[in-house]
Amino acid sequence: DKLERDLRNGAAVTANELVEVNPLAEADPVGAIESEMYLLQSVRGKRIDPYFAYRLGVLGALVSRVTSPLIESNPTYRDLYFSDVEENIDRARLETNKRATVNPPSYFPTVRSETSKNEPLIVSDYKSGLGFKGVAGAALSEDASRSVNAVADVMMTVLKGGVTTANTSVTQIRDYAVSAVGFYIKRGNDTEADSSYKKLSELNALTPELQKQIGNMFYDAGKFERAMQEYGAVLASSPGDREVSQRISEYYMSVGDAALKEDNLEAALEAYQKASEADKLEPAAQTKLLDAQRLIKDRDERHETARTTVAEADGFLAKAEQAIFNREFGEAMNLLTQAQDLYQTIGDEFQQEGSKARAGLLSVGSKLGQLQQDLVNNAPMLSGKGVSKSTQELAGAIAQQQDEQALKALTEAQFQAEVDRIKNDNAEMFRP
Repeated sequence: DKLERDLRNGAAVTANELVEVNPLAEADPVGAIESEMYLLQSVRGKRIDPYFAYRLGVLGALVSRVTSPLIESNPTYRDLYFSDVEENIDRARLETNKRATVNPPSYFPTVRSETSKNEPLIVSDYKSGLGFKGVAGAALSEDASRSVNAVADVMMTVLKGGVTTANTSVTQIRDYAVSAVGFYIKRGNDTEADSSYKKLSELNALTPELQKQIGNMFYDAGKFERAMQEYGAVLASSPGDREVSQRISEYYMSVGDAALKEDNLEAALEAYQKASEADKLEPAAQTKLLDAQRLIKDRDERHETARTTVAEADGFLAKAEQAIFNREFGEAMNLLTQAQDLYQTIGDEFQQEGSKARAGLLSVGSKLGQLQQDLVNNAPMLSGKGVSKSTQELAGAIAQQQDEQALKALTEAQFQAEVDRIKNDNAEMFRP
């Protein structure tokens, strides 16, 4: 099935594509057939790979043209005839002959002689308006059978090695291998592409220009890293190839831009570095490189600030825990509030610091909640360093964490402490 598919794809090429594959197709079609037969026999391996089958199909298309009536006649009548054949070919009754080995210089003149015998009558019918209803329609089965048998004879000769004289040049084999690489790249068949590439290596045909051509094939197919390998080889041999340098630089700038969108600054920097090295005359690459360096510097500074801030907040939290242990509740609240303020400045840009800050906020919240409960339950027993601060300051420190009941308890404790202090300071006045 795969063989048939590839053969059909080759046979379906347009006239322009046919000339691209074989430049002699228009000027010397029989010579083109002979050259292609020699080439295919020269490159034929132990198996028929997809590109070989495709080229067999192209060869079949060329043979069918050479063996078609009116192929060399007035284009107006030829095109009318071909259009009618396309509409009626399904009703042709094909008759196969015994296969014959093809020697193009002698084989095709004979076939052409048989083909052309009805051409004057067919043209006359089209001129008169009878068209395909005359000789052309009556001879359709005979003409189609002749063409199909010619295609089969040519393919059998190629496959069985019947071509006796092979004048295939290294250049032809090289061009064939290059075309095969392009064929497989477009199909996404990396294994076959590498196999064809290996043939070029074995022929010692990998010139910088050829590697540039292959690199462009890979690049246009979206296989950029593979293209970069070829371009790198080109620059190793021809450092001054500006076109290749620009392509490499443009590619790595695009890689850097994509990395930048993902906030992967190191990957962006590496890509811009490669772009800058590939084309030192490209100002955009230099600018992007400097921008990436600046962004990394700014990020590292923010990172260091985040680390320092978390460490400072952790310090306040540790001191608050010690203050709680010492029952210095007012001081503990101040320390917890400072820790909370610092933790809240840490965002999610840096995962480790962000995680520590979130954990710190949970710890601060838990401890403030516990302090709130202690203030409510033990307000009359409050004493120490914490209660020496003003009521307003302590209230402000816990305003967002404490409810009205806690603030009331703290105020009462502060008031009682102040009364006790005044009594102690003026004890003489109250003596009997």
